[in-house]
Amino acid sequence: MEQNPYTPPERQTPTIEETSTNSPVGPIIGTVIVIALLALGGWYFWSVLNDRPSAELPLIQGDVTPTEEESWVPPTSNSDDAATIEAELNAMNMDNFEQY
Repeated sequence: MEQNPYTPPERQTPTIEETSTNSPVGPIIGTVIVIALLALGGWYFWSVLNDRPSAELPLIQGDVTPTEEESWVPPTSNSDDAATIEAELNAMNMDNFEQY
């Protein structure tokens, strides 16, 4: 008498549970919340930028007499001649330059 030691399990078909049809309300609410947060953040950033005082540069006068710090630099000419440029370089006292 032969007996089969292996007995296959009974086949059971998995039961499929019926899921209710989900409406896409969750993603829409999430999108609205994200857009609202972005809008509020942009509004806050814009209000902070408008409240900050602008950093205006000071007015620099063109015809101002040189101060003591600038007095070591001799006046220069607008000439492009090599001899004039060399004469200006020779006239400049570089010892005063090293103090600053």
